[in-house]
Amino acid sequence: MGEAYCARCERRFSSQQALQQHYDDSTRHYRCDTCGFDGFTWEKFLQHHRKTGHRVVCQGCDDGEGMTWIAGSQEYLAHLKEQNVCQACEEHFESLSNLHHHKMVHLPRSIECYGCYRKFATLPAMIIHLESGSCPSGIDIVDLNESAAMCFQWKAYLDEDYQDELLNRVDLQSEYSLLQHVYSKACNQSLYEGKMAKLIKWLEKRHSVDEG
Repeated sequence: MGEAYCARCERRFSSQQALQQHYDDSTRHYRCDTCGFDGFTWEKFLQHHRKTGHRVVCQGCDDGEGMTWIAGSQEYLAHLKEQNVCQACEEHFESLSNLHHHKMVHLPRSIECYGCYRKFATLPAMIIHLESGSCPSGIDIVDLNESAAMCFQWKAYLDEDYQDELLNRVDLQSEYSLLQHVYSKACNQSLYEGKMAKLIKWLEKRHSVDEG
């Protein structure tokens, strides 16, 4: 088969098989099995796979050094589950709940505040902004509680003993806690269907600057 030559290392080998063994063993070569790309550094190798998609990169693996996986393989899918991996940023998390909480940072900010046009990734995030009293509109937790107690669906989410207090603008509970619970996977309700959807529509009607 003749000699084989590695231009990067300026070395000759007795066969293509010997050259391939050199590529496999050398710390100066990081080769792509799909197209033969030869990265001079591990970082270049990972960048190649991110660009081409020949393999999936997970930067959180190997103490942050990163690894490549075959997309859709059982090994990769098991890795995602076992290590609670965020596929958007390749970070690992200690628990599934931490992963779910983290994923909100990747959501588009499409939920507009009722009072100031600022946008949030989730409805609960927008509500806690209002409850904190930091919205320029002046809407706060007492306003939201009063509105929730006025909604004709109030019995679905509010203890009857508390309705009068909320109507009298007593700060007793947080709408954020309720909405965050429904938003989470721990609840089988939906924010956009049924009684919760009616509550949200009512809050928007009561407090949106566009409703005047």
